[in-house]
Amino acid sequence: LTFGSLVVAVPGPALAQSDTGGEAPADSVRQEDSYLSLQWWRPLVAGAAVGAVMLVDEPVQAFVQDHRSEFKDDLADIFQEFHQPEVVGVASIGAMSLGLVLRDAKLAETGVQILTAYGLASGMMIATKWAFGRDRPSVSPDDAFSFNWFEGGSDSSFPSGAAAVSFSLATTIADAVDEPVVTVLVYTGATLNAWSRVYSNKHWLSDVALGAIYGITAAKIVNG
Repeated sequence: LTFGSLVVAVPGPALAQSDTGGEAPADSVRQEDSYLSLQWWRPLVAGAAVGAVMLVDEPVQAFVQDHRSEFKDDLADIFQEFHQPEVVGVASIGAMSLGLVLRDAKLAETGVQILTAYGLASGMMIATKWAFGRDRPSVSPDDAFSFNWFEGGSDSSFPSGAAAVSFSLATTIADAVDEPVVTVLVYTGATLNAWSRVYSNKHWLSDVALGAIYGITAAKIVNG
């Protein structure tokens, strides 16, 4: 979440006056005057942070693999499902359908945002996988810097597609509902999903860090 906060946009300051000189309704001001503000240094800081995490990828992976247990195995199996396309599909279609039935435009819009953020995060992730071509820890357990530049495919490790998808879903839901309890629940689920990918030896820690950045950023771009 800390990494993501460096990259994502925040609504811009609302204007206090309308065009006619009177005070505009707060809702319309927020809709008309909020904007995407992405400072040039934020991606650089986020990239540097992910690079720093890469330096501890190997010891973290070794520690996690040396401390496996039956309980953790079961937990990882449960939370690995959080990023599955079926989960995203059910959440998206469910929100759109319920929004139409209840005539709730915001709820229906959230369903569209879930699907759109999923697509954007996936596109960002696939392009980076191809560019870096990083080997998974299960392939090169003693070398976190094994890259096949511009020869990567869907099986490349960097970044984690699971983290990108799960954090895009969590961010979209958290922003739409805007309730602390829901925010904690969905981000906990996304974090545990990311942990499960490291635990199952599918990804390095820096893989899921960048995946989380992509997921949060994609959702924030889609919802404005």
